[in-house]
Parts: sequence; structure tokens; C-alpha cells
Amino acid sequence: MRKLSSLVLLIVGILYPFIVYFGMDHVSTPMFGLILGALWLVRAPALMRQPGGRWMLAITLVYCAVLAFGGEEHLLRWYPSLICALLFAAFALSLKFGPPMIERIARVAEPDLPPVAVAYTRKVTWVWVAFFVANGTASGLLAAWGPLSWWTFYNGILAYSVMGVLFVGEWIMRQRLRRRINKAPMDAAAARLHSHPWVDGAMGGYAGKKGPGMVVALSAAGRTALLRHGRTGLLNELGQQAAGDDALSTPLVWRFASRLPESAGVDDVLRGALPDDPVILAERRDGDDVVIDLELPLDLACFADHFPEAPVLPGVTQVGWALAFAAPRLGTSTTCRAMDALKFQRLLRPGDRIQLTLRHDAERGRLHFAYRIDGEPVSSAWLRMGDAHA
Repeated sequence: MRKLSSLVLLIVGILYPFIVYFGMDHVSTPMFGLILGALWLVRAPALMRQPGGRWMLAITLVYCAVLAFGGEEHLLRWYPSLICALLFAAFALSLKFGPPMIERIARVAEPDLPPVAVAYTRKVTWVWVAFFVANGTASGLLAAWGPLSWWTFYNGILAYSVMGVLFVGEWIMRQRLRRRINKAPMDAAAARLHSHPWVDGAMGGYAGKKGPGMVVALSAAGRTALLRHGRTGLLNELGQQAAGDDALSTPLVWRFASRLPESAGVDDVLRGALPDDPVILAERRDGDDVVIDLELPLDLACFADHFPEAPVLPGVTQVGWALAFAAPRLGTSTTCRAMDALKFQRLLRPGDRIQLTLRHDAERGRLHFAYRIDGEPVSSAWLRMGDAHA
């Protein structure tokens, strides 16, 4: 019931200028006062528990009582100014006695705000104090001397448009601040990682809601460690190195790469999902065969689960890639009915550069694939296809 009353009170507050403009000819001023007062009374139990809620409730109920018993229409126009005055008082007093109103709101989502964020919330609170002063003054002047149509346009459209601009502008500034807050510890973590023998280079960034992250270019020793210990072992070791004596400097998102991206693209890399496909280095036709040179990303998604401590490319993935690469190049189906002469002769690991050869036997409805490393066979099979497509 309380949530419903809060929602109704919010909607009434937003639509109030239009309710007054279109409803004055149909609803009496006392009735306006009684309805508005009833909504505030339903909201009273929640307001009584909030800082400053009692005097806010008392002032609004006095205003509603004046409407209900005074009955003068021009008093209806002063409600937006009254709300602005109450919000101004709440925000201004929070600056004096603390904590600032925006800080209180921010700590609901993030209880442990760093000092720089606390200072930022104080500045934002000042911005809203200034807005409430300007908005309340403009609304009051129009209520006293402006036409009803001007008052309705300002309070129902223009004021909310300005609020929208403030919200969007503050959100943009907050994202920049968040990146700056996360960048400092990540820069320090990257500097610590540079001294680790597994690391050729490291760059910190921000992965949005996932938090701060790190892109690491692995050295030859780092690639060997990835093969021996898997992603889990690498994260345990490098996480400790990155944090040093500050656990808050531990990146929450990690990406391993052969080379570092441009600094402007670090955040995009961290926000993106782990790759599901190999990198195509080159491809060519060799008679009836299609030959594709591929590289397995160090961060290939399937390595995280197959297996966390000993990454190996699954055989089913190798078959799936062969079907997926053949379909647009040879006009074959992306599914097969059966497999003949299937051989797995060598493991495929992170960072391997492999050569995939595809050949389509249209008469027999078969596709042959073969993976090789430096000419040495890795896996191969004949796949009996379903209906071929053009």
C-alpha cells in the first residue's frame, strides 16, 4: 500500500501542473486539497522514519489544509514552489550537518565510497541546491504574476527538461569519475605486473559494471605457464602480483593477449566477451582445397572450462569450426549426419597457430577436414553431410 501511495504521489507531483490546468473547471480547490492531503497522510509512516520527514510532512499538510479550507484557486499554483523549497531545505541542511544528500543516495548502492567520490557527491548536492533555488523562484514568480498557461508549461515541461539535462550530465560525469577512480589503482597494478617474468606488458582499464580490469600481454614464460597451469593458475599468480599490499588493486576482469591493444581500446576489450572463434590469419585456394591459417586466442572462451587448469581445444569445437568455415566457402551444410575416419593425434592449446584444410566431395556428400601444425597432423575426419545448400 505504501509503495502504491508513493508511486501515486510521484505521478501526481509530475502531472500536477496539467491536473491543475485541466481540472480547475471540474474539481474545486478544497477537493484538490483533500485529495493531496490524503496522499501525503498515506505516505506519513514512511516519512516519519526519514531524516527531516516530519517537518516536511507537517508543512505539506498545512498547505493542503489551507487549500481545503481556504478554497482560493491561485493557491494551487504554489505547490511546485513548496516542494522545491522543501527539497532545497533538505539538501542544504545535509550540506551543513552531513552527510550530503547525494552521498546518502550513492551509499545505498555503494556503501564504501572512496574519498574522491565523497567530495564529488558534495559538489553534486550543491548543484541540486542551486537548481531548487532557481526552479522554485521561477515557479513562484509565474504562480504570482504569470498566466496559467505559462506556469503550466514551465512546471510541466521546461522544469523537467532541465532536470533531465542535469541527470544526464551528472551520469556522464559520474562515469568519468568512476573510470578515474579505477584507473589509478589499475595503473599501479599494471606497473607491478611489468616486473613479473610471465608478463610482456599490461594495461589497466574499466569494464563497466564488471569493475576494473587488466589486459595482459603474456611473455613466452607466461604462455608456458598458461599451458601448464591454465587460466586459473595464471589468475591466482598474477592477481597476487597486481594487488601487492593493496587488495583493492586486484583487477576483477582479466584478458590475456598476444599483444596489447591501443590505450583507447582497452575498455572495449575488457567489456567484450571472451572470443568463441579463432583468428583468421590468411586463407587461399589450393586446387579443390580451401586452406585457412588460424590462431587460437589465449583467451578463447572454451579454455576457461576445458579445462581451467589444463586448457585444451575440445574435439567437438574442431568439428564445429570445420563445418562453420566450409559452409560459406564450399556451399556445404553446417551440420553432418555422421563422421568417418575421425582421428585426434595432437592436442591444440592456447596460442597455437594451425592450418585447416577443407575439401568437399560433392558426389558422395562428404566434407574432409584436417588440422595441422607446421605440417604435422592434429586431427582429421570425413563428415557425411546433410542436404547441401547453394
